Amino acid sequence: MSSSSRRDLFAEETQLLQEARLTLARVDLSEADWQAEYKKMVEEYEKLLGEARTLTRIADRNQRRLDEMNAELERQTQLLKQKEEEAKKAQKAIVQNYERIIQDQTIMDKRVGRIQIALVVMIAILTVMILFMLYYFIFEPQRAVELMEMIKKKQ
Repeated sequence: MSSSSRRDLFAEETQLLQEARLTLARVDLSEADWQAEYKKMVEEYEKLLGEARTLTRIADRNQRRLDEMNAELERQTQLLKQKEEEAKKAQKAIVQNYERIIQDQTIMDKRVGRIQIALVVMIAILTVMILFMLYYFIFEPQRAVELMEMIKKKQ
C-alpha cells in the first residue's frame, strides 16, 4: 500500500481532528454548540472504536492463520529434512552396494581369467598329447604299442 493510499485511508479522521482543534480554539461557542460538537466527537469516536475492533478481529484472525501456516510450513520443512536424510542414507547404501558389486565383479573376473588360462593350457597339453598319439599311431605304430605296454607296467 502506497503512502498516499494510507493518507487517504485516514483522511476522514484527519479532517475530524482538524475540525476539533479549530473548535477548541474558538472562544465564541455557546454551550449548545459545545454540546453539538461534543456529541459529534463521541459519535465519530464510537464509529472509530467499532472500526478499530473490527480491524483488530481481522488482524487477530489473520495472525492465527499466519501462525497456523507457519506451523505447517515448519512441519513440512522438518518432514522435507527427514526425507532428505533418508534419501542421503539410501543413496549412501546404494553407492556402497555398487562398490561392493564392483569389487565382487573384479574378483570374479580375476577368477574367470585364471580358469580361462588353465583351460587354455589344459587344451594345449591335451592337443599336444593327442598329436603325439596320432603321430605314433600313424607313423610309428610299433613304438606306440611299446609305449602303451610301458605305461601298463608302471601301473
